[in-house]
Amino acid sequence: MPRFLISGAAARGQVFELKDGDYVIGRDNDAQISLPNVSVSRQHAKVSVKGPVVTLEDLGSGNGTSVNGNIVLQAHLSSKDEVKIGKFTLVLLGDARSEEFYKGRSVRYMPKYEPRLAEVTHDDTFVLTKDALKAMQSQSRLVEQARVVLVREPTRFWHPEDRVLSFGDSSAMVGINGWFVWGTAAEVRWDGTGHTIKKAAWWVPLKINDSPSTGTRLRNMDRIHIGESAFRYEGEK
Repeated sequence: MPRFLISGAAARGQVFELKDGDYVIGRDNDAQISLPNVSVSRQHAKVSVKGPVVTLEDLGSGNGTSVNGNIVLQAHLSSKDEVKIGKFTLVLLGDARSEEFYKGRSVRYMPKYEPRLAEVTHDDTFVLTKDALKAMQSQSRLVEQARVVLVREPTRFWHPEDRVLSFGDSSAMVGINGWFVWGTAAEVRWDGTGHTIKKAAWWVPLKINDSPSTGTRLRNMDRIHIGESAFRYEGEK
């Protein structure tokens, strides 16, 4: 059975199972897949499922529907396709063993999708300008795609997303090497438009592109040294 992995706005890494049938996606509470945010039209798009065939159709939405970065009116979806609807990303996954993991995370243990109530200030669909929509989509992709890669072992990486990613001893999310490492040595945070890194321990050196730093905004392919461990920040692809 295919499924959507839904993230963005109030949702983070939640799964919606897709049985055969039609699903209206929209801000309206009666939508089969409710995305409660003003960036989504009340009836934004429709997904039709018949066995392994999944079709997406835009329903004349205000902000448009995109698949893998391309605005579409209708499209046949394949595994790992990323559908952008307002501030939400819906990734289509099948039930094959190879699709039990997505971006290093086990889908099996993710919770079922449950819409969260969101404040809507008026009844009209909120329409973004093209520039605002482009900026919002770029920031959303950065949250979802950016990762910090361990240079000596590139198969090991971490997605900071919009949460704090800590580096330090065994109590931190990412362990580092070096003398006198205890507690948290550095943290990567989302500031609303990008990821920043900040030094958290004066006794553990932090370098960005070989220059000493106490903190900075991270840019694509920045080299990060924390203590004796080297990482690479990979931003939006």
